[in-house]
Amino acid sequence: MTRSAAAVLAAALALLVGCGGTDATGGSSGPSPASPQQASGRQAALTDTAVSSNGTSTSGGGQQQPATDPFWGLIAETRGAAGKDTGAQSELLRDRLSKLSPSKIIEFEGWWQTLDRRLYTWDVWGAAYIIEDGCSDDCFRDFRAYVILLGKDAFNRAVKNPDSLAGEVSDSETGDWEGADNVAPDAYSTATDTDFPTDTPDLSGNPRGTRWSDGQLQALMRRYPQLASRFR
Repeated sequence: MTRSAAAVLAAALALLVGCGGTDATGGSSGPSPASPQQASGRQAALTDTAVSSNGTSTSGGGQQQPATDPFWGLIAETRGAAGKDTGAQSELLRDRLSKLSPSKIIEFEGWWQTLDRRLYTWDVWGAAYIIEDGCSDDCFRDFRAYVILLGKDAFNRAVKNPDSLAGEVSDSETGDWEGADNVAPDAYSTATDTDFPTDTPDLSGNPRGTRWSDGQLQALMRRYPQLASRFR
């Protein structure tokens, strides 16, 4: 592992382990959660702060403070080390996570699930539909994981305006969307030789936002002009 990679992993460990570090709001980290459900909830709360669009968090009185981003640090480090190859990045990230304790891998998955829920919108699905000229539930799940692995900036742009990703995203085959999923559960299995102890649910039901239908391709192309220009 390079010195920069070791530094990023150490930063992640400092927050995930919760020993004398600070959370995303600048307060003292508490003890590790007692259960997977609590771990997921704690990290979900932290993630909502850490991925704010302006990169800052607020504490008492609304005072702005820099957000700490160990999650995004690991994503950025592995993305760069892999030369933006999603499959190679996933393998590197699994390797990094497998060096954490099992409870911390569960916590990391809580961060991931929170980000995944934020991408579960008709707007984001429509972008994937334009890129692929059609996108099933499974395709949409893979696209959300791919967007997370692109990094914090791409994630925030996807939430605000998916069409703005036109210059960065690749189609499912070139971008290896399918290889982006199940990173933390796979790392857990590697570290413990057992299955991940909690469900990693596939989101279902209606996404947030304004629904569109398969018969609205022309309307979707007008809705995502940059993506349509590149992929259609």
